[in-house]
Amino acid sequence: MRFFKPKPPIDREEFEWLLACFAWLRRILGDAHIKPEFVLPGNPSLLAARTGPDLFEAVRGLAGMEDWPCRLEKVEVDDPLADPQVRTEGGSACGTFSIENGEAVIRYSSQMLRDPDALTATFAHELCHYLLLQAGDPPGGPDLLEHATDCAAAYIGFGVFLANSSRTFEQWTDGEWAGWRSSANGYLSEQALVTATALFAALHGYETDGATHALKPYLRSDLKKAERAIASEHPDLAGSLEAVNILDWNYT
Repeated sequence: MRFFKPKPPIDREEFEWLLACFAWLRRILGDAHIKPEFVLPGNPSLLAARTGPDLFEAVRGLAGMEDWPCRLEKVEVDDPLADPQVRTEGGSACGTFSIENGEAVIRYSSQMLRDPDALTATFAHELCHYLLLQAGDPPGGPDLLEHATDCAAAYIGFGVFLANSSRTFEQWTDGEWAGWRSSANGYLSEQALVTATALFAALHGYETDGATHALKPYLRSDLKKAERAIASEHPDLAGSLEAVNILDWNYT
């Protein structure tokens, strides 16, 4: 007899919200019979990219959105005329999505070019804004749209990239002083993104050995915790998602 059920690496409310978000995405995207690719670092399409536009084309091809018309623009962050929302520091966005004169436009920070995996996560997130453009409010209401967009990026197979780039630590020096700095990207926590990645794998029958090795070392145990909790509580995950009542999450 098992006295203690496996617990996910996030709290119960957030875990239930991720399940509701997956159920919502499954219903609005209609992919019950589609198996998206589990995209990992080392993917040949991503490795072949040599420029920002090359990487963007690779990401949207893997997302199945290669035929969706979209203009890509790089924003030089040192440019005083640059979009102030396209930054990598201070928790601001690494990219933006907008519709301008009827055209979809994705902008990204030039500084992201130094970290292709983080730029992959950014492109996946912004493309999911495009994917969800007509989807309405996610579970929990419009305040959780960005969180649901992060979840959507994991839902289409890019969860490892988002989890690995959610928080970064780097050493700096100016010749006289030195230290460490951190920055946060995205909206869901690392642990929530790892849990969303485990949900994706369970839903589509993927093994997670490759994902485990690709994750930052301190996130690997969180993936295993999420896997065990999902297997224990939702052995038929597709059935569990079908049973979710999205209206329970519609706050007024």
